[in-house]
Formats: sequence, C-alpha cells, structure tokens
Amino acid sequence: MTTIFSSPFTYWIKWVFTKWKLKLKYGKQHLQIEYMAEIKDCKFGYYNTIYKFARLRNSELGDFSYVARNSQIYNTTVGKFTCIGPNVSAGMGAHPSEGFVSTHPLFYSTLGQAGGLVIVDENLFEEFPHTEIGNDVWIGNNAIIKYGIKIGDGAIIGSGATVTKDVEPYSIVGGVPAKIIKYRFSEEQIEFLLNLKWWDKDLEWLKANKELFRNFGAFEKELSKQ
Repeated sequence: MTTIFSSPFTYWIKWVFTKWKLKLKYGKQHLQIEYMAEIKDCKFGYYNTIYKFARLRNSELGDFSYVARNSQIYNTTVGKFTCIGPNVSAGMGAHPSEGFVSTHPLFYSTLGQAGGLVIVDENLFEEFPHTEIGNDVWIGNNAIIKYGIKIGDGAIIGSGATVTKDVEPYSIVGGVPAKIIKYRFSEEQIEFLLNLKWWDKDLEWLKANKELFRNFGAFEKELSKQ
C-alpha cells in the first residue's frame, strides 16, 4: 500500500491536482507553476513563478517574486520583486543545541518524524521559527538561509552563502557564515529607497518610470521631485 501512494505516477497526479487547484484560485494573479513543484499551505501575490521541482510550505510570496528550480522555502514570508535562485534553502526546521540532552525530535516534538513514533505529550521546542525575506532581494544559487532570521530590503545573498543572522537592507553578503562584503548604495541613498518603497507602487507607475531604473542617479533625481 505504501508503494502505491509513493509511486512516481501518484506524485505526478498530486502535482497536477495541486497545480490546477492553485491556478483556479490565483488564475487572475498570473501564478505560474512549473513541473513537479510541491506547494502546501502557501499564499501568492501577482505574477509569481515557481520553477521545476521547487518546494514551498507554509510560505507567502509578494508580487513579482519567483523561486527557481530545486529550491526549498519553508515557513517564510517573501516580499515583492525578490529573486530566489536555484537550490536555495530557507526556513528549514530547527533543532535544539542547548538545554536538551539530544537534538532528536523524539524528545520534544509531536510530529512523529521517526517513523511516526511520538513519546512526548506536547511540543517542547519551537521547530519552525518564521523567516522573513524582504523586497527586491536577490538570493544566489545554493545559498542557505537559517530559520528565524530577517533579510532586509534590497539585500544580495551571494551564491553558496550560509546566512546565520539578520541581513541589513541593501547589503551584499557572502561566505560561510555569511558576512557583509559591501553595501549597494550610500547611507543617504539607502534611506531614500527605504522611504520611497518603490516596490509598493502599482504596475502603471512602474511602466511609466521603467527607464529610471537603469541609472540610480536619474532615479533619485527624478523621484525626489515627486
């Protein structure tokens, strides 16, 4: 019986059902779901794309954000215009590193990760702290985002980085563990962008001002007048 429900055909049927259920719900919002993407308990904005074999659970995507192939995004809120590259992991479950004798969930969880066996009466540890990824964030391929942290607006996460603490807005971080390499703009420019919140503008505004996005100087000069 287990083999029947875990067969490739069964997974395909489940994917088809989930895809069309979400397409019906978010059809007017132009949600795109590619082959064998797994999605459970998620919310979407406008013009999102979930690429092949990505897995999303208990997460939310803002307008125009996408998740590339093979990425896993759990328990995470993602802002608008955010680009998540392939093979990225974000918001995966936590294990206790202090206090408990063992890190195994048998001693603190009721989810039954070990073959369904549960020996505790209640959850004794927060396994899934919520993760927050801001607007206009770019996360490179193979990056790992630790559970429960916040990545600020406009940040860039370098490929292969392991992010273990909060990331400041418009900073570029990389390495293991990830550290600040530099900032994308000056303090004054960052303050200007955070106050403007261009990602909250409607599509007509974006179309009308699209040429300004090619050059920060022109962007700042023109929009400072508005």
